[in-house]
Amino acid sequence: MEPQTFYTVYLTLQFALLFNKNEIVSGLIFDPIKDEMFFAEKDKGAFLNNQRLRVSKKNSVDDCLFSSNHEGVKFSNLNMRYSGCAALDLAYVASGRLDGFFHNNINLWDVAAGEILVKEAGGIVNDIHKFDTDKIDIRASSAAINDKMLENLVNF
Repeated sequence: MEPQTFYTVYLTLQFALLFNKNEIVSGLIFDPIKDEMFFAEKDKGAFLNNQRLRVSKKNSVDDCLFSSNHEGVKFSNLNMRYSGCAALDLAYVASGRLDGFFHNNINLWDVAAGEILVKEAGGIVNDIHKFDTDKIDIRASSAAINDKMLENLVNF
């Protein structure tokens, strides 16, 4: 049997509102294929189609599913998937569908809306504002596994 290649195409619309250029106060990610609207506002929570979101409660990295870019998938020995859509991956971390996300040298506009979604869903995101807007290294997960995830990414 010949190996098969499967392709997935993601289309998303995303918006983020920045305050004073260093704080994201609102974000929205829309997945028209699944008709899912992810949105968050600072200190008001994160939601999917008006249902409150919370990050995963898993505490064993071996039971978790992570996402990254092509380089991250090659680098990591974690359970990985590669969707090609950072915004949607962060929305999935916020909703508990994924347990963590990491990516190097990504643009602010790819992760801004997702950053506030993860934080408002109870997750942890590193300080993305210390990077240039087109060279951000992002790490996002629940508090329960954040330290363990970072240990696995020391050289990434």
